[in-house]
Amino acid sequence: MLNLFDKKLERLDGFETDYVKILYYDLPKNFSGEYKSYDYSRFCTILSGRKHVTLNNNRKFMYTNDNYLLLPSNSKVHMDIDTDTKALVFELNDELVNNVLNKVNIEDYIKEEVKTDNNYFLGQNKYNISEDINNIFAASKSKENNNEFLIDLYAQKLVFDLIKNKSTYQILNGNSSHPINIAVKYINENIEEMINIKEIAKDLHMSESNFSHLFKKVVGIKPVEYIKNKKLELALEYLRNESVTDVAFNLGYANISYFIRLFKDKYNMTPKQYKLTYFEKI
Repeated sequence: MLNLFDKKLERLDGFETDYVKILYYDLPKNFSGEYKSYDYSRFCTILSGRKHVTLNNNRKFMYTNDNYLLLPSNSKVHMDIDTDTKALVFELNDELVNNVLNKVNIEDYIKEEVKTDNNYFLGQNKYNISEDINNIFAASKSKENNNEFLIDLYAQKLVFDLIKNKSTYQILNGNSSHPINIAVKYINENIEEMINIKEIAKDLHMSESNFSHLFKKVVGIKPVEYIKNKKLELALEYLRNESVTDVAFNLGYANISYFIRLFKDKYNMTPKQYKLTYFEKI
C-alpha cells in the first residue's frame, strides 16, 4: 500500500503480472503530490474519497468513485486530496492492449464516441467496467493458486470493455510501439527545439528516406511538413504575448526572415500583420 507518489516505491510495491501492475494508494487528507504515467497507459479509479487533479499543468477537474480516469503514457498529474482517499491504479502494458486489439474487430463493438483530445479520458463506471475493477482487485488479494492467470484474464476483459468507447480506444491504441507513433510523440514533445529528422530515423533504426516514406504513409504528410505545421500553429499562440523575433527563436528558427516567409506562406499574412490584426489596437 502506498501513501505517496514515488516512482522507486511504485517499482517495489504493488502486484504485477504479465499484463498489468496494480497499485493501491491510501492517501491522507490534505495530501498533495505529483506523478507520471511513464511508459504505459494508466487506468485510475477511486475506492473512497475524491481527487482534485491538474493534468499536464493545465486541465483541472475532480473525480470520485463514480468515475475512472484513463491516462496515456507520459502524462503528468498533480493531485490535491481534501479528504482521506483510497485509490486503485492499473498500469496496462502494451502487450495486454495489443493482444486484445488483435483478437477483436473494433468496429463491431464501439458503442459511443465522446470528444477528447487524447490527453486523458474521464468516464463513468459502466459497460461492466465496475465489475472488471472489482474482479481484478479481488483476484489480486486472493491467496488462491494461479491468481495471476485470473488477473490477466480480467485485465483483458477490462481493456475489451474500455475499447467499446471510441475515445478510450484511441488513447489505448495511441500507446502503440509503432515507430511513427514514437516519432510523432517525440516531435510533439520537442516542438520548440531544433528537430533533426535524420537523428529520429537513426534512433528508430531506419534510413532517413524509409522513415520519411513511412511517416507520410501513416500521417499523410512528410515529417518536415508536420514539424513546420506544428511550429506555426504554436506560433499563433505565442504571438499573443511575444514579439515576432522571440517567437521565431523560441520555436527553433535562427533565421527570422525564414520564419516570416513560412508563416506568410501558411497564413497569407506576416506574423506582425497577424499580431496587429488580432492582438494589438491600431
